[in-house]
Amino acid sequence: MSERKYYVSITVVEASENNLDDLCMLCMPPDRKNDPVFMKGVELKKIWARDMLKRWGSVAKIAYVGESPAGLIQYTPVPDEMVVRIICIFVPYKEHWRRGVGKKLLTSLIEDMRSPKSWFGGKPPLALVTKPFPGEMPGQYPARNFFIDMGFKQVEEDPSLLYYPLKHGFVYTPVKQSRPSYMPQKDDKGKVVIIYGSSFCPWSYLFLKKSGQEIEKAVHNVRIRWINSLEEPAEAEKRGISEGVIVNGRLISSFILDDREAFIKEVLAALEK
Repeated sequence: MSERKYYVSITVVEASENNLDDLCMLCMPPDRKNDPVFMKGVELKKIWARDMLKRWGSVAKIAYVGESPAGLIQYTPVPDEMVVRIICIFVPYKEHWRRGVGKKLLTSLIEDMRSPKSWFGGKPPLALVTKPFPGEMPGQYPARNFFIDMGFKQVEEDPSLLYYPLKHGFVYTPVKQSRPSYMPQKDDKGKVVIIYGSSFCPWSYLFLKKSGQEIEKAVHNVRIRWINSLEEPAEAEKRGISEGVIVNGRLISSFILDDREAFIKEVLAALEK
């Protein structure tokens, strides 16, 4: 096995209005730059980031190798639990893999979160919490393994969750959170409704568009209503969700990328009700 070579100098900076383009473009594969659907997702991510900056004053850290953005770590405070949730750590380019970029990002966040934060009433958070996404690319080190190598522990109640205690002896127990409850609307009967809005991930919008396309292939003459929760907040609020696929008044739980067959089966079953 070849010896791992680390960069001598990696600079980590806070995401701000000045570098939001770098934050968003790190999520963009080269072959998606001319894809209008993906670019819409990038626009929605930028809206999310601006909103988070206004709300919390912090949203992410960006790693630079020289002048080039090389990776990101995104997070959000959870005041009710006194923890910070890591929602994404991503080093997109192969030339930066296993060169210390991810380690530098996470170490920077850990050091930062040891200090008091206004989000928690002037106290530091108790832990960092994350649910690693299993979709690593070929040759990329799995995120779960990376977090465990960095000292994260598995949550007993939910093995998919990992946590890094910032307070000595702290053991994280997740608060049971109910999933967003869809409130059926008469207007949704006999229709497909897809709700979208700002998101920390530009792929979210693309996945919803893919869902719509697959439904159109499977169901003849289906009507799809797209609701932008940013432009029609009341329409999203009265349904109780900010994102999702609704078919004939039923919220679809299957995810198109996990299992297309299961997704279409659930869609067809909903239409038969």
